[in-house]
Amino acid sequence: MKSKRILSILFWILLIILIVLIIWRIFGNSPSDFSILITALLTILIKMWAISDELKDFKHEVKFSFYKVKKDISGLKKR
Repeated sequence: MKSKRILSILFWILLIILIVLIIWRIFGNSPSDFSILITALLTILIKMWAISDELKDFKHEVKFSFYKVKKDISGLKKR
């Protein structure tokens, strides 16, 4: 639970930094394209990591649910 929160906070911080860099590039012509690209890639990487963790948790919950259903059905067959 804690890693999800940390990843979410990192994602939003990087997204805000990315938006600021893009706006700064448009109006002030200061940051390089490479710094904007690195920030965008890190933002995408953090989001993909968070989605992967959520999918892993979902997969575990589904597996456990199917195990419980199998246990209930086998209990019904015994009766």
